[in-house]
Amino acid sequence: MSIANVRTGAERKTPQALFRVSPATRDGAVNRMTMDLGAPEPHGRTAALGVLLDDCLGFTMYERRGDRAGLVSADLSVDFVRPTGWTGPQLTAEGRLETRGEDGAMSSVRVFDTAGELVATGTAWGNFVDGVQQSRDERPLAPADGSGPTMTPLETIGGTLERTDRGARLTVPPNRSLANALGVMHGGVQACAYDLAGNAAAAGSAGAMDTSSLRINFFRTVPLDRPVVFEAEVLRAGRRVVVSRVTCTDADGRECGVATVTCRRPAPSTLGERDQAPS
Repeated sequence: MSIANVRTGAERKTPQALFRVSPATRDGAVNRMTMDLGAPEPHGRTAALGVLLDDCLGFTMYERRGDRAGLVSADLSVDFVRPTGWTGPQLTAEGRLETRGEDGAMSSVRVFDTAGELVATGTAWGNFVDGVQQSRDERPLAPADGSGPTMTPLETIGGTLERTDRGARLTVPPNRSLANALGVMHGGVQACAYDLAGNAAAAGSAGAMDTSSLRINFFRTVPLDRPVVFEAEVLRAGRRVVVSRVTCTDADGRECGVATVTCRRPAPSTLGERDQAPS
């Protein structure tokens, strides 16, 4: 979870900088964040929204934590209402607190494009924690060098995607730029990886697909000192809908989380030229 990301210097890359996500602004009960779209990203387009969604949901709960030290993600649920065809130049996420208890909270988010069209909705549960230090850098986050608008989400996280007998495998190498305030993999980066792996598994069995929903349960933090693997397998492949399960495993073989990724076949008018599944 990226409740806050500490930048140790002006040159430090962050998940927010890599995905062109702004700091949050508070407007009454609403937290707003924006994401610059840049050029179209045909490969894993919905995967690019992970940091925006996770940050907006997380900050909304974090700012209402009271005297608790911090917050960690428990689960994240997203429905992509319109996975393609967004109007730029940016998307805007609006987060609201839905409930708060002694040990945690739940928030919701709605994402709109510049034309005001709904792109995605989501919810998250977070657990309050003590004995940690999380701080937030309010400086604007300009895109990092080499993370220009032509990079796909897969290239941005530096992952390697391959087809397997059961689906697909995404391997993310050690990369400190993918860290949150606690020095572990940002929850939005995980969401990006889950989407990419699950969609690739679906495309391998059914051709080009759009991710329509993503449900993640976070079990434990994901270290960044060694490679992390997201293993996807197809659970059900229908004519129009394919459901994949993706498991995140660290270098010691521990399961760090699991996600269910639902993909739908795009309408014929939106197919155009789509990236092929990994070979």
